[in-house]
Amino acid sequence: MDFVDGTLHRHNSSNIQNFFLYWRVHLNETRVHSWISTVIRGNVKELGLYLTQTQPLFIPVSLFTCESLTSLELGAQHNVTLPKYISFPRLKRLKLYKLVFSDECWNDELFSNSTALEELILDFCIFDMRSFCISIPTLKLLKIHCLVIYDGLQDCALKINAPSLLTFAYSADVAKEYAIPSFLTLVEAVVCFKFERKGAQISRLLRALAHVKRLTVNDSTLQTMCSAYDPSNSLLTFHNVKMLNVSDVLTTDQGLIALLKAVPNLESLVFNEYINDEREEDSDEDDEDDSEGAQEDGDEDDDVDSVEGENNLGNEDEGDVSDAAECDDKKEGESNDEDDSWALGTVTTGCLFPHLKSVFFEEFAGNPRELKWVKLILKNAKALQTMNICYYDTALCFVNGKSEKELMEEIPSFPRASTGCVVRFRSLDGNSVVIH
Repeated sequence: MDFVDGTLHRHNSSNIQNFFLYWRVHLNETRVHSWISTVIRGNVKELGLYLTQTQPLFIPVSLFTCESLTSLELGAQHNVTLPKYISFPRLKRLKLYKLVFSDECWNDELFSNSTALEELILDFCIFDMRSFCISIPTLKLLKIHCLVIYDGLQDCALKINAPSLLTFAYSADVAKEYAIPSFLTLVEAVVCFKFERKGAQISRLLRALAHVKRLTVNDSTLQTMCSAYDPSNSLLTFHNVKMLNVSDVLTTDQGLIALLKAVPNLESLVFNEYINDEREEDSDEDDEDDSEGAQEDGDEDDDVDSVEGENNLGNEDEGDVSDAAECDDKKEGESNDEDDSWALGTVTTGCLFPHLKSVFFEEFAGNPRELKWVKLILKNAKALQTMNICYYDTALCFVNGKSEKELMEEIPSFPRASTGCVVRFRSLDGNSVVIH
């Protein structure tokens, strides 16, 4: 603290354009107040405060009317009570970290009086309000990242008005209600629900993304989309999507099929992680669990693990997911075995990949489920130009999993709808070869 005091005293505060304070233990309130006031008087442009105080953070009122600020990052272990009047005429970027939004401390002027705001990031915040409104006409980027056990959104109505939005990232629980008009200018969207949910509110969020060009989803989102997808409802079709990314371990075939039906103009498909399948060590475990009657709550726990960044390693009890139970889109009378869960009568017609040009498997483990996707795409994607397969050693032993050598021998034998398609295989040593 003495060092900071001396530095601010020795240097003309008007020369300080960036001030960032990150501290995990309690700091003297008076001195922190003095530092902030000093840099504000010096017309600081970028200010970041991440503090862990034993009491609610005391911030000088002058901060919230600072005309020179273009970027503000604010985080506190305890809540921050906003003043009655707020004005940031030049603020372009605002990041709020671990704040608790409540009726007692929130002030909508933080958004409405930031007339130049282009980027808003809400990171690990708690929504302790019945309704939370984001209305910023100039906003181009909005990120809501709340991957914690409880973020309050399931009890909160989320309202967003951002007609100029280009990028939207949502990693959180499904809100109680969405009031969001369609983002007409949207270029990129990332939707990662924490858990699989159902309800009409999901469709409202999806409709707002109808004009997006690049879409990234996680496994829980695919399962949620599967429950919300209605082929007869054109509002749930993403005609502009050219690129689709699956961001984590895929456990649902039907969920992805449902989404592929909704992106008729897709040109690029990327699997960022491997596709889950039955593992050899699971067989004995499953038999043991069944004999003990210990699997009643297994699936529910696995869903939590899969969305909290554990690469689905806790998903062992599910093995090859019973997709038939996941999606209302199954045909009447279809059985629940693995082949029928793919609804092959529908997906082999080529209707899923009419414009698909490139596919990338970034972590290919060589299990049968992954090979079925490779075979399905090669057989039906008539416009396919390239398929890149990056072999990945997961340290997991899948039932009937293939080695690098076996894959390079087997994949070339798969029928291809596109005669000009090039399949590139990258081995563990980094070497890339074209397999015909």
